[in-house]
Amino acid sequence: MPSFVAEIADRLLAGSAPAVIGLDPRLDALPADLLPDGDPSERIVEFYRRTLPALAQHVPCVKPNIAFFERYGAAGFAAYEWTCRAARERGLLVIGDVKRGDIGSTASAYADGHFALADALTLHPYLGEDSVAPFLDACGVQGKSGAGGKAVFVLVRTSNPGARDFQDLELGSGRTLCDVVAEAVTRWGRELPFAEGYSPVGAVVGATWPSELERLRALLPHAWLLLPGVGAQGGTVEDLAPAFDSRGLGALVNQSRGVMQCFARDDGDWLARVEDAARTFAADCRRVATGERT
Repeated sequence: MPSFVAEIADRLLAGSAPAVIGLDPRLDALPADLLPDGDPSERIVEFYRRTLPALAQHVPCVKPNIAFFERYGAAGFAAYEWTCRAARERGLLVIGDVKRGDIGSTASAYADGHFALADALTLHPYLGEDSVAPFLDACGVQGKSGAGGKAVFVLVRTSNPGARDFQDLELGSGRTLCDVVAEAVTRWGRELPFAEGYSPVGAVVGATWPSELERLRALLPHAWLLLPGVGAQGGTVEDLAPAFDSRGLGALVNQSRGVMQCFARDDGDWLARVEDAARTFAADCRRVATGERT
């Protein structure tokens, strides 16, 4: 398979939407009639068994958030493994939302374990370059573990209100902390294989900060931007046009609850609601990326 960045660029240039569906399973939001007597992991697996084929018709990527699986222990992690594998079998690219970042052999162990399941991972960078190096190794043609062609999305400007607490801190140079992290992302990706002008070292930039998007895009000229925060967190797809280049490349918009929790729990047509929401979200992302403004 081509590298993540090559594959996602090819799909978008062929007409796929720059859309990612977040998979954040919550038992209180699952359909009431979905294995009501099953344990949490069984219900989660059944939900994605039914929804992944519908999602694959409309978006190129999904982003399972490991926290919502791990809360159910070993069975929950097994459900995460199943979900990643089932998504890839359906032709979906998988961004593992694991937000890892540690040093030395610990980081290597995280990289080996999580890249076995996902095409790309989210990382936090605040332990420094050595904490991301093992993950970057897997983004090359072939890493030390044999993996290659992977991608990472480094937390630069997160979507939560508390992002201001640290990411807005002004340094002696006049730059903010998130600016320095953005510059590091650009530096880390410089020597890795590019595809269509983009490196495999991307950045998470919250859709809830549209006024900062143009500035951060300039600091991250060769990074794919993963843009969470659309929908329940208040971000809108329409605000995200500056993230895309003239070809509609360079960014992936994420939405979770607005698609996967768009139905009433007792709605017998819940699966059709999910597919309709995925179709609408994909169309909105495609329109904004290609410059068709409303």
